[in-house]
Amino acid sequence: MTIIGARTALADAAVQYHCAGGSQLADETHLSTLHKVLALRSEKSMQEVALTMLSRVLTNGLRLGNNPSSAALIAPLLGDLVGTESLGSFGGASTNGPSFILALHLAAQRAPLWQDNASKIFGGDGENFMSQEFSGLRWNEGGSNSFWMIRAKDWLLAGCGNDFSQLQAEYVNQIKAHGRPVPALDQNWLEAEITSSGLGGWFRYLRPASIRMTITPNEDNLQIEARVLEAKAIPWKSDPWQIPKDLMRGQIISFAAGQNVAAFLNVNPALAHLAGNPLTNQFYFWAGDQMPLLNYMAWPVTHASNALEKLGAEAPISLNPELKRFNGTELVWRPEAGKLIWQNMPLFAPALETARIKEGEFLFLSSFLRLTKSKPAPDALLSQVEGRTNLVYYDWELTGRRLSEWQILRGMIANRSRPQKGNGEDSTLIENNWLVELESLAANAVTVTEITLLAPNELIIKRKAPIGFNSMELVLLADWLCDANSGPIHAAPPVEQKTPSPVHP
Repeated sequence: MTIIGARTALADAAVQYHCAGGSQLADETHLSTLHKVLALRSEKSMQEVALTMLSRVLTNGLRLGNNPSSAALIAPLLGDLVGTESLGSFGGASTNGPSFILALHLAAQRAPLWQDNASKIFGGDGENFMSQEFSGLRWNEGGSNSFWMIRAKDWLLAGCGNDFSQLQAEYVNQIKAHGRPVPALDQNWLEAEITSSGLGGWFRYLRPASIRMTITPNEDNLQIEARVLEAKAIPWKSDPWQIPKDLMRGQIISFAAGQNVAAFLNVNPALAHLAGNPLTNQFYFWAGDQMPLLNYMAWPVTHASNALEKLGAEAPISLNPELKRFNGTELVWRPEAGKLIWQNMPLFAPALETARIKEGEFLFLSSFLRLTKSKPAPDALLSQVEGRTNLVYYDWELTGRRLSEWQILRGMIANRSRPQKGNGEDSTLIENNWLVELESLAANAVTVTEITLLAPNELIIKRKAPIGFNSMELVLLADWLCDANSGPIHAAPPVEQKTPSPVHP
């Protein structure tokens, strides 16, 4: 893998990126929805919470310095990093400490703050050194944990460890010759390369792969594209789509379809061996607008009754210990009713049963009773899936409408209390206020995501979204930023509002 925009090839970099900076994105006048997000009353407070939490994560993860105030000292530097053009590489071959390199297009008046805060974090003024004609400072923390900083014209180079010393020299040479370390981005706002095996977190659910990602402003949307290249051919095949149209009725505000997505994932063994696993099959998810929380999921199976009976015997044994630890719920098989019920959930009890319709036999998961008299789902939406032989996953949603429901669902699933909207500075209230404002702002926003197979070992992921994230991602992101240690926290109360008619792709 090559470092983005550079000549040096470094195989040990887990993440490499080049970003034009938040200030440039704010200058894109056609991104009207994003500009409205930035103008929200809660946005400034949410940004401050985000910088605080990210600085804590970086301080703990990179183990920079021994100053207990390191996170507070890093937060304003992180604000510079987010706002201005920057590029960086993270990872390296060292196993006894972090290694990274950053290059920021930094205003001259901000450079002293970086030096002063580094001195406070590492407890000293640092050791002087020269790189070409530019002076730098180094704070030795022992071994590969040394932190260094170089001011080169109107760029600031900073890093930790020695794994990227070759890249440091190249950046300095390019700044000396051309005034910048790499060529400026053209149409893309962000370019990144990721080696999933070098990262933890959510990436542990993916099979090892190289990911190339771009984000490009396009009209009122952020257009996100990621190419995923795996080392070996993916054991995936396409079957004709078997959409349960007779089950999908009423006004649809969210629709997703997938086919054998387990081929690309490291699936939890407790799920992988269950009968009728939707991840190894086709699955369909949709949400209706006739009432809140009207969510459904269905997947085709052969001999649905036998598959459900087997699931009724296997699923409680495999999943109940974890469910009880997580939120006190459990799965209960009711053979007399022919239903597998998720018990102890607030307000409702999702149930899995069989459905025999003209499209075939399905296992059918519902939060409430099945709708039978409403109009069928629009053909314009279902045509985005029908007939496509290389489609792995498709998702369409009205983001603002689904945002309120994901907050309620997250609160129910996690058994968390829901704070009332307020004006305090508590991070929970800041998160709540921000999500509530987003609901109204994104009421008509449409987010579309699709994953297709380009080659036996290559996927392409495309997303078109005014805010960049879908509704579930916004809720999870806000939870994590407002409580980095525990992930999803409190849910916000729903907002009463008129529901717009969906604008199908």
